Amino acid sequence: MTLLRAVIFALWVAVAAATFRAVSMMGTGAAGQIFFADLSHPWRGQFNVDFMSHLLLVGLWLGGTAKNKWLGPVVGLLAVLGGGFFTFAYLLVRSLGGDRSLGHLLLGRHHSLKA
Repeated sequence: MTLLRAVIFALWVAVAAATFRAVSMMGTGAAGQIFFADLSHPWRGQFNVDFMSHLLLVGLWLGGTAKNKWLGPVVGLLAVLGGGFFTFAYLLVRSLGGDRSLGHLLLGRHHSLKA
């Protein structure tokens, strides 16, 4: 679990650095414009559709396994809108809670349920 936490932290730092660079060079307003403009290019569009599909899946997963069902939709929405910047930080914090097992990290509140 320590190695996983280190990887999650390293990924968060990489995303944070890339985000800081993008915001400092172009501001936040350009993000949506560039994302949607890229959809017209076949490969950039493919990448963005693939990436958004992953974000939606991660949002559903994190939302469905959040600590309580009322927090789930908020966590899911933040995962989709915040991408790795939110998701990696959330997973790192979540890995330190519960019984600190991989099962708890992956299943959240459903971890203790019997099959």
